[in-house]
Amino acid sequence: AKESLKKIRGFFKYLTQTIILISLGLIILMVIFAISIQSFLKLSSINYVYFLIGIVVVVLIAGVTKGILQGLKRFSQLSIAMVAESAGKVGLAILLVVLGFKVAGALGGFLIPLILGYFLTIYFLRDILKPKLNYQNSPTPVLGEKTNAKEIKEIWKYIFYSFLTFIFLGILLNIDKILVKHYFLGFDAGIYSAFTTLGQAICVGILLLAGVMFPIVAFKQAKKEDYFHFLKIVSLISFLIAGLVSLIFFLFSKEVLLLFFGDKYLAGSSFLGYYGIAMGILGFIFLLSYFFMALNKFKFLYILAIGSVLEILLISIWHSSFLEVISMFSLALIFTLLGLGLLLYRYLWKTKKQF
Repeated sequence: AKESLKKIRGFFKYLTQTIILISLGLIILMVIFAISIQSFLKLSSINYVYFLIGIVVVVLIAGVTKGILQGLKRFSQLSIAMVAESAGKVGLAILLVVLGFKVAGALGGFLIPLILGYFLTIYFLRDILKPKLNYQNSPTPVLGEKTNAKEIKEIWKYIFYSFLTFIFLGILLNIDKILVKHYFLGFDAGIYSAFTTLGQAICVGILLLAGVMFPIVAFKQAKKEDYFHFLKIVSLISFLIAGLVSLIFFLFSKEVLLLFFGDKYLAGSSFLGYYGIAMGILGFIFLLSYFFMALNKFKFLYILAIGSVLEILLISIWHSSFLEVISMFSLALIFTLLGLGLLLYRYLWKTKKQF
């Protein structure tokens, strides 16, 4: 919002170097506990754990450039990078699996496009990241590139709260699949994975809208402009997406599963619609979380933490069938969304805004 382009370059250097150091620590920890991770997830080879390590590291490092594109509101370039990444994941994973690499091929097909996507975002930011920039036309005074101590403190405070946010959101999104893989037989876990992968399309759609909303809300707040109107628009679009896709999942669940996964996974067709509704609820949890993050308000973390623990406890206790797992999963999500809704209402009441 302040158009301090030189600061962005310094920010990129600082964060990339720091995340590389953090990634090295994560690699060491995951190598130490690789056997335990393999055992818990019932993986046939420890090499799959190492693939997962690589994916985590690349996602962390690539998050810097994607975040900068998002913050600069370069949505077209960010979309190109994400679409290319997604297409590469699907195409390369299928190719490697067909060639006989099986699980290693699927994981490799996921990792390689992530790496290529990172370099694509670097290319899109070349005008910001190159050493010499022309700041003569900047409407605001050019600030120094180096990040000072006060800024570093603010950065790490925000990173810490954001890290907790994505940890809890990650738990809400993925813990059901991890626990199903732990409690159910391999083939049954595969069926669950198939229909949940399709169901996540709803959450991903809303998440993309939340990603667009984030920098706009932050920008408008910095400019002291109204940002609630944009939240209303994004919420309405998200509701329409969740409703339409869920309806498709209920009406054509068998056809959709057959198209993407074949007849071996048709046993999951009766659960797809219900899981789609759950993903719609989760999508709104992501949306409100991004909204609060854009305002630099993190009291909602308490709600996400309680919701995450509740989901783990409910599924750990009641998991006799897929329907029971989805019910417990949905119950935890409903509780979390209600909590976020009450927090939003309280914030709007305090600021005397009309939503």
